[in-house]
Amino acid sequence: MLIHPAQVRTKKWKPFHNMHRANKLREIRQKQQADAAQAAAEAAAEAAAAGGTSARTVRPNEPTVATTPFQATRLMRAFDVFPEKGASVSLWTRLNVDLTRESVRGTCHLPHGLDTKIRILAFCADDEVQEMLAAGADMAGITEPLRRINLGNLDFDRCIATPSVMPQVMKVSKILGPRKMMPNPKSGTVVTNLKQAIKEAKGGTLLEFRAEGQGELQATIADAGFADAKILENMKFFVQSLLRARPRGSTGGKGKGEPLIPGKSGGDEKDIYFLEATLRLGSAGPPVRVDPESMLPTSVGYFR
Repeated sequence: MLIHPAQVRTKKWKPFHNMHRANKLREIRQKQQADAAQAAAEAAAEAAAAGGTSARTVRPNEPTVATTPFQATRLMRAFDVFPEKGASVSLWTRLNVDLTRESVRGTCHLPHGLDTKIRILAFCADDEVQEMLAAGADMAGITEPLRRINLGNLDFDRCIATPSVMPQVMKVSKILGPRKMMPNPKSGTVVTNLKQAIKEAKGGTLLEFRAEGQGELQATIADAGFADAKILENMKFFVQSLLRARPRGSTGGKGKGEPLIPGKSGGDEKDIYFLEATLRLGSAGPPVRVDPESMLPTSVGYFR
């Protein structure tokens, strides 16, 4: 029995129907990506205008899910599909402080040193140059380094000085100050034992921190090659250092005073020091939110 072709094809054939649907989906995705990029650019512009250093990536309708430090380290590894060469683990947090009245800055020595190639300039007497070079400094002295700095040669990453040579170092404060390289006792770069400070800086254990903007602070606490246990130990030690550097005003004066940040009253908000926190692996990895309460040194969040 023969069947006429007209009896088989009863519906209109649409050969480009699937192609049209794929193109439409592609347009929708491109529009969503453009909107997300615009939102991220606006947030970055607002943070820059406020002097902030936020390390988070802003995404529309992002759920606020927080994890413990133990869980956050494992989530970072899950996103490390294509390992980045020389990647490091950074901790970002926003503190409940008013930097117009208080400051949060200092140094600490991490239990596990980072693999760093920092270049050290040791300001010391000219007769101690060879001694400091033998200790590990890349440059040392006072007369020649000052001359090179005045000529614009800043081939170093950190300056360390002794109190005796600081009056001479002040001559280049207008050059080093804007670059945040000026030795300062609060940052641990004006020391009496210069040899030990050089060894600690070269060993990667010395970590300098400073809160900026709206109380935001970011620090590199580990290398990508560290085991999770080492990352957690460095993180816990760094959190302890931040608690020791906590301004008195952040506790509300005598305990029952006004909150540190104006406009926040009632509840226990004035007693919270860590408002937000994220862990991030490399520059390509997404920031993983960490529950601020689980960051405290007495928390079990470092074990589960």
